[in-house]
Amino acid sequence: MAPTIVFDVYGTLINTRSVERALGSLVGPKSRVVSELWRQKQLEYSFRRGLMREYRDFSVCTRDALLFACESNGVQLSTLEQEQAMHAYTELEAFDDVKGGLADLLSSKLRLFAFSNGSRTDIDALLRHAMLRESFIDVLSVEEVRSFKPDPLVYEYLVNQCEVPAGDIWLVSSNPFDVIGAANYGLRTVWLRRDPTTIFDPWGVEPDLVVLGLDYIASKIQAAVCNAGER
Repeated sequence: MAPTIVFDVYGTLINTRSVERALGSLVGPKSRVVSELWRQKQLEYSFRRGLMREYRDFSVCTRDALLFACESNGVQLSTLEQEQAMHAYTELEAFDDVKGGLADLLSSKLRLFAFSNGSRTDIDALLRHAMLRESFIDVLSVEEVRSFKPDPLVYEYLVNQCEVPAGDIWLVSSNPFDVIGAANYGLRTVWLRRDPTTIFDPWGVEPDLVVLGLDYIASKIQAAVCNAGER
C-alpha cells in the first residue's frame, strides 16, 4: 500500500495569521498582537481541556481565546463584532505552497488525510473554502475522541481510521507539539518549519524530516521510505 500522509490543518495547510487582515477593521492597529495572542491562547485552552478531560468543541476554545486576547489588549468587541471575528476563522487562506505540494503528493499516488483539532464540519468547510478538500481521502477530527492533540488517544484514533500501522503513517505538521505527540505514538513525522526562526522543542525527540515548504515533499518522503526499507 502507498504511504499514508496525514496533514495537520491550522498553521500547516491554512495560515492562521491571515485572520489579521479581517481583524484590522475590528481592532485597528492592534490586529497583529491580538491575532498572535488569539492563536497562542487557542492552543493553550485546548491543551488545558485535554488534560482536564473537559472537552468542548475547538470553536469554544477559539472564542474564549479571542475574548482573552481582546481584553488583554484593551479591545472591546460587540457581540456582532465577535461573530465577525469568529467567521473570519472559517475563511482563512491556505499557504501559497499548499496546492502545488498536495498536487505532487497526489501524482505520486500517496494517500492523503487531513487531521485537526477542529470539528469535522468546520475543517471540511475550511478546506472547501480554500479549494483543498478534494485532495484528501477523508477529514479526521479529534472530536470523535473528545480530546485534543497531543493526547495519545487522538493518534490512536488516527491510526485506526487510516487502517495501517502507525509506522506507515507520516504526519506533517508545523506545530512541534503535534510532531512530538505523533512521534511519541510511533508515527513517522515531518516538521514543516513555516517560520525559519522557530525552534523545535528540546525534548530529545526529532522529526524524521524537516522541510521549509511543501515543495518537493513527495520526493523527500519517498526517499525516506526507500531508505528505511533498505535498512
